Amino acid sequence: MTIRTLVLSACCLAAAACTTLEPQIAAKPTQGYDLVDPAKVEVAQYERDYAQCAALANQDSTGVEHTATKALGTVADRATFGIIGQRSSKDADRRAVLKRCLTGRGYNVLR
Repeated sequence: MTIRTLVLSACCLAAAACTTLEPQIAAKPTQGYDLVDPAKVEVAQYERDYAQCAALANQDSTGVEHTATKALGTVADRATFGIIGQRSSKDADRRAVLKRCLTGRGYNVLR
């Protein structure tokens, strides 16, 4: 391996660290994939509640400290190939928060 290859690899890792792979939960329910029984809810109210719960689920739980250490932590995570595991755990956490929020608002969550 040459120095040029190492520098190019380091630049690619740095560029990857600047991107985000964290998916956000959409503010509107997905058509054709109902979390709750649509026959038992008022659609307009459900959409408002879903949007509010999605906003809660998409919040960053680590706050300001996370912003300060994000670049270093992202480089370390991605350098150790933890990209997929970290993404899937955050995605699963967001879905769990969304479901708990909807349940707390009185909806019978199906999935």
